Amino acid sequence: MRRGLFAFLSLTTLACSLLPERAAAQADRARELAAQNEALVDFKKALDERWSYRHANHADFDGAIAALRKKIAAGISIDGLGVELHEILALGIDGHSLVSGYTLPGVGHLPFLVEARGERFVAFNAERTAFLADGLPYLTKIDGRRVADWCRAVAALVPKGSPQYMRRHCANRLRDLDYWRGALGVPKADRVEVELAGAGGKTRRTLRLPVAPSAPSPGTWPRTPSRVLDGSIGYLRLASMGKASSVGEIKRAMPLFRDTMGLVVDVRDNTGGERDALRLLYSYLAGPGDPPRVFTTGAYRLHEAHKEDHLAENHFMYRASAKAWTEAERGAIAAFARTFEPEWRLPKGQFSDWHYMVLGRLPDPDVYHYEKPVVVLMNAKCFSATDIFLAGLKGVKQVTLLGTPSSGGSAFTQDVALGATPLVLRIGSMVSFQADGRLFDRHGVAPDVVVEPTPEYFIGGPDNVLAEAVARLVRAKRGHGADSGRSPGGQVDRSRGGGGENGRNQGEGRGVEGRDPVEQRHQQSG
Repeated sequence: MRRGLFAFLSLTTLACSLLPERAAAQADRARELAAQNEALVDFKKALDERWSYRHANHADFDGAIAALRKKIAAGISIDGLGVELHEILALGIDGHSLVSGYTLPGVGHLPFLVEARGERFVAFNAERTAFLADGLPYLTKIDGRRVADWCRAVAALVPKGSPQYMRRHCANRLRDLDYWRGALGVPKADRVEVELAGAGGKTRRTLRLPVAPSAPSPGTWPRTPSRVLDGSIGYLRLASMGKASSVGEIKRAMPLFRDTMGLVVDVRDNTGGERDALRLLYSYLAGPGDPPRVFTTGAYRLHEAHKEDHLAENHFMYRASAKAWTEAERGAIAAFARTFEPEWRLPKGQFSDWHYMVLGRLPDPDVYHYEKPVVVLMNAKCFSATDIFLAGLKGVKQVTLLGTPSSGGSAFTQDVALGATPLVLRIGSMVSFQADGRLFDRHGVAPDVVVEPTPEYFIGGPDNVLAEAVARLVRAKRGHGADSGRSPGGQVDRSRGGGGENGRNQGEGRGVEGRDPVEQRHQQSG
C-alpha cells in the first residue's frame, strides 16, 4: 500500500514538474505557428499588390499558397517554409525573384564546377585548370541519374524564365548535392558518382569523388583585363555593371582605344548592376548628329511604396509627358510608341503609364566619337542591367552582338520582410519590354551572331568566341564589314566559330542559397 502510494506521488510530482516545460513548448509552437501564418499573409499580400509579374503567366499561385497553409498547420520548420515560399515564387517568370533567410537542408556539395554549354553541361575542377577527366568535358549523370533528371528537380527553385536562364541556374544549383539527392530519393553518401562523356558521346567514364563540405564558387569568367590586343584592337572588359567599377573602367580604357581599328566589349558573365555604363559607352558610339535612341519601355506596379518617379532615379526612365525630354526625344518616343506592341497586355488599373529610356550623347568633354566597328561578347550569364546594356546597343550601326542569348531579366526589385520570421521576399516592381514587344524576362536578348564557347574555354583554354570577334574586326578592316556574317533580314549567323553543337543555335529565348554573393548583389536593380 505504502509502496503504491509512493509510486503514485512520484509520478504526480514528475508530471507536475513537466507541465511548465510542456506548456513552454506549446507556447513556443503557438508563437512559431502564428509567425509562419503571418509570413504567409505578408507573402500573398506582396504578390497580389506589389509584384509586377504576378499575372505575367498562368501559374496557380493561390492554389499553391492554400496548399502551403495546410502544411504550416501540420507543422513545418522556418527553413522548410522558406523553401516552400521560394518554390511558389518560382512558378512565375520573374528572374530576379527569390526568398532569402533560410538554409537548404543537406550538407554535402559537388566538389567541382558545372557550366551550361548549349543544352549540355561541362564539368571541371574548382581551380578551372582541367576537366574532371581528360578529353571528357561533358557531365551526363550524377549518382546514376541523368543530368536532365537533376535539372527537373532543381527547376522547383528556379523562376520559369528563358531556357538559357533555367539551364545556367541548373548548373549553379546542382552544387547543393545532398538537398537534391533528397528531392530525387537518391541515398546520401560521402562520395558522389559522376559519368563523363566526350564530344561525340560515345566515350564515357565514371568517377567516384569525395563530397565537398562547401560548394565551390564559379566566380566571373573570363578574368582578363581591358587592354589593346595584337592587331590594334581594343578590348574593354566589363565584369560588372556596378556604376563605380563599370563607369570607371570605361573612362580609364576608352582613351587607350582612340586609334584602334576596332573594339571588343566583353560583358560575358556580367550579371548586372546599374545602367550608367550603357549611357556612357553609347556616348562614345553615337555620332554628333545621331537622333535620340529609344530601345525599351516599361511600367511599374502602382503601390503606395512606389513613388511617382519610381523608375527615374536608378533606371533613367520617364513618362512620355515628362518635362525632362527635349523636343527631339519627345519625337523619338512618339515614333517608338506608335509601333510598339507588347506581348503581354498589362492588367488595367494595376500599372503606371509607360516609361521610356532614351539614349543620346552625354555632355562629357572627355567623350570622343568612336567610329570603328564594335563587337560585343555576351552569354547566358548576362542578366538584369546587362540585358539592358545589350538591348541598348543592339541595332546600333557599327555594333555586332556575338555569343549566346542573355538570360533575360529587368524588374527593379523590392525587398519585403515576411512577418516576424528571418525570411525576406524579393520581387520585381517593374515590367520591362524590348523594342520588339517581348519581355526581357522569359526571352533575353538575342545575339546577332551565335557562337558557343568550346569546353576548353571554361578551363583557361583558347577563347574561340573572342577569336571570332577579332577575326570579324580584321575582316571589317579589309572592307568586308564586322557584321558580314549576318544573314539578310537580320537573322543570326550560326555558321562560324563553332556556333553551338553542329552549328545550331542552342538557346534563344531558356534562392539566395546557391547563388554567388556577387551575382546576388548585381541582380538587386535590374
